[in-house]
This record gives sequence, structure tokens and C-alpha cells, in this order.
Amino acid sequence: MDCSTAKSKLFPYVDGELTPELRDQVDTHLAHCTACRRLVDFEVAFREAYGERLRPDPAPERVREHVATLLRDLGHGQRARHGRRRLTPLVLAIAAALLVAVGLGAGMALKAYLGTRITLPELAGAAVEQHQKLVRNLLPPDIRDVSPKAAEEWFRQRLTFNVSLPDLKTEGLRFLGGRISHLGEIEVAALEYQLDGNNVSLFIIPEEAYRRLQLREKPRFKVVSHRGYDVVVWRSQGAGYTLVSEIGERACHVCHAPEEKLEPLPRPSAHL
Repeated sequence: MDCSTAKSKLFPYVDGELTPELRDQVDTHLAHCTACRRLVDFEVAFREAYGERLRPDPAPERVREHVATLLRDLGHGQRARHGRRRLTPLVLAIAAALLVAVGLGAGMALKAYLGTRITLPELAGAAVEQHQKLVRNLLPPDIRDVSPKAAEEWFRQRLTFNVSLPDLKTEGLRFLGGRISHLGEIEVAALEYQLDGNNVSLFIIPEEAYRRLQLREKPRFKVVSHRGYDVVVWRSQGAGYTLVSEIGERACHVCHAPEEKLEPLPRPSAHL
């Protein structure tokens, strides 16, 4: 089995829907292919993290009562015309489908509404958590040993929003690599740097996600202190940026040349 075939079986494999013979073939392939194994591990981890959270809510009680009343009325109409004849399977199926559809719609609408609510402290907390995983190699890079411009092109082929990477020759600055990751439910470009031997993470987020933070225009840079890390958030070139480090304003040299004059960062705050 090659990678293309294995990837086509990924979802039924995770769902346990393959025949024993096909599952054995996929298992054999995964034992020798780290790339496909990683895709499977990612899918399993994603379901464990988000499966329950994204499960549609049941229909509200008022809707359930309305459907129950509808069923009773249909039943009365049937009995009035046909004596004590039971509801037809078609009527029951329609009512059940209505109940499920309304429940799914209400639950998904609620999830969509809640999904638009994001705060700066929540973003900072997610960024710090991702930074720690990147530093510990719990989230290995998708690309490494490439130039920032090559990485930029790689991301642009895979993400739907603008990804622009700084390409500076600052002394002591080294680009380690990057990966596609998530801050909460926001898909981001996650970049790893070392500056004077200190790890710095830079996350590029879609402009729409940045807008959901509902931040004031000034100051341009917003700073949150979280678990001993400074998290700097700003907007530039049609995207949002989130920088995580333990080295204060020095970390800004990941994105800005040392000779570039920047406005001073505001005092860190857990709430802005």
C-alpha cells in the first residue's frame, strides 16, 4: 500500500470502518511511514480535543415540546380519519428528521456564535501553551532548515490567509522552522526562532480572527503577561501576529531590524 492509498483510508481507519484485511494493510504501512502515521495521530488528537466540544447541542426544550405537540396533532388527525390507525412510518420519519434538523441547526448556530467570541487573554494563554510545546518538540515542525522566504511560500500554498515572514539578518537570530497549528480554534502559521540562544515563537493568524479580538487601534502593540511569558499582539500586512518570549522587548528583533525605530511596548497586562 502506498501513501496515496493509505491517506484515502485515513478516516475510515480512525473510525474503525475498514475490513480486517484493509486495516492490517494500513497498519503495515503506518509501521514504516512516519508521515502517514503522523496524519493519523493528528486526526485522533483532534477528535479527542474537539469532538465533544463540537458535538451539536440537543434541540431546546421548547422545540422538543413543539415537535411532540405536532406529533400528537398528526396522531389525532390520523385517528379522526382512520379510527385508531397508528401513525405511518413516513410521518414518524418526517417528525424525527425535523427534530434532528432543528436540534442540529440550533446547536451549530450556538457553536458558531460562541466561536466568534475570543478575548486577548484567551489568545495569549493558547499562544503560551503552543510555545511551550514547540520548545519541547511536542509539536515538531512541518518544515525546517529552510529560509524564511521558502517557508513563506510553503505556508501560502497551504493556508487561505496572508502569511508574510520577516527575513532579517540580525546577529544572533536563527529561524528554526515552522508548522501549521492552532490557537484554540484558529488555524495559524507557527514559527520557531532562536534569538541569542532564547526561544521565541511567532504565530501568524488570519485578519478576521484578529478582528474578533475587538482591540483598539492604539497602542499598536498589545502586551499580555502570562505564566512568566510576554505575549505581544499586533496587526500588519493583512494578518495578525502573536509573539511569545521570555526576553521582553528584545524579542521584537525577530520581526524588526535592530536599527528600526519602534514605539515602546506598553506595560504587560493580563487584561486590556
